[in-house]
Amino acid sequence: MIEVSILDGIAQSFFIYFGIIVVYNFIFGNTGVKNIVYSLILLLILSLIGIFLGDITSFFLALGMIIRERRKPKINYYHLNVFLMLLSSQIVVLALAAYFSRGLLYLFLDLHQIADLSTHSHLFTGVEIVTMCIIDLLALQFGHVMIKRYAGSLDISNDGEVNKHLFTILLAVFGSIELLLLISNFQGVTATIQLTLLLTFVLMLGLISWQALETTRVYILQKKVATEKLQNEQLDNYLKSVEHQYLELRKFKHDYKNLIASLNAQNDIGEIKDYLTDYTNSKAFKITLNDGSIARIQHLKNDTLRGLIVQKFFYAKQCDVKLNIEIGDTDFYLGHGVAAAMRIVGNLLDNAIEQAKLMADRAVTVAFNVIENTSEISISNSVGSDFNQHKIFETGYSTKGSNRGLGLANVQELVEQQQGFYMEIESTKGYVTMSLIITEDN
Repeated sequence: MIEVSILDGIAQSFFIYFGIIVVYNFIFGNTGVKNIVYSLILLLILSLIGIFLGDITSFFLALGMIIRERRKPKINYYHLNVFLMLLSSQIVVLALAAYFSRGLLYLFLDLHQIADLSTHSHLFTGVEIVTMCIIDLLALQFGHVMIKRYAGSLDISNDGEVNKHLFTILLAVFGSIELLLLISNFQGVTATIQLTLLLTFVLMLGLISWQALETTRVYILQKKVATEKLQNEQLDNYLKSVEHQYLELRKFKHDYKNLIASLNAQNDIGEIKDYLTDYTNSKAFKITLNDGSIARIQHLKNDTLRGLIVQKFFYAKQCDVKLNIEIGDTDFYLGHGVAAAMRIVGNLLDNAIEQAKLMADRAVTVAFNVIENTSEISISNSVGSDFNQHKIFETGYSTKGSNRGLGLANVQELVEQQQGFYMEIESTKGYVTMSLIITEDN
């Protein structure tokens, strides 16, 4: 191992982690003053620790990042995956830069002994840092080209399930690289053998990664096709609902004409009042007014979500359940996870409507709220005295009877798979409110 001075060690560690932190913050837009100050402090700490721990510093950095994410309400595996890729790549780049720098000094200064390199540690460290920066720039350019090539067909930032599996793979890769370098240094493996092992490992890893990339791309395309199919089905249901509304409007127009004709035939004011009283108390008149309340869905700007609510509105009507729709004057729009949100809301509404059929209060309320970058969809309905909030998402549990609880179990699974999705449950005085919370900041 080449002996370097403390100053050289600090400079080396600084530039190793400088590239990782800068690229990571740039990818996720962490460019605020607070983040910059935090990054500089972290860089200073890592630079000082790197003098004593060497390669193990990267291990503790990765461990700290994982602990930081686990302290959050929901682990962002996408952030962890990006960080592990940057960290693993920088470790390999550092090793390649060190070997390349040795070769340059050997060719131009005939420094081929470790002792000779140690006496020129300032020069060696400088060449190594410059070489590392050049390789980093080339790697970033290559990454930019690949991102442009696969943009749109390989967006997994919000797919929690894929990112969770990818995290396991990247953690194993990072551990393998760290283990390879530590064993090589501990056993005193020569630079040539270590370089051969590292290049072989990187080549195999590159081939595996390429295959995994293609497999993931095919999976994303299949999932996209399935999502589009679901959206088309919901759009078809929406069109059918619009047609149903049109028929209801025609019936209302017909009833209106009959009402006018009947009023014209009446000569006595008292008889007219009695007729109007009987008609306003009729079921047909009340249903017509209730149908008008669905006009609030014009503020739902996702076509498929709007179609789902219209579909459930008429389904509730068939079940003799009143579905109240509460939307503010602000437009409600989901920027991501629309397909998953539709499945979750659809399951929750089905369960709420089925439960409301059994209750004295046969009403379900679905409310849409937007607060800054957070969207919330809440569904409220009455429940029986045997309702158990803590078991509601267990497989098989349902307030509607045995073997009918798979829908709510699927809801919990869908929420866990989606990045930025959270579920809250609140029950008070015979009513339960289930809220799907979706954050747009990823």
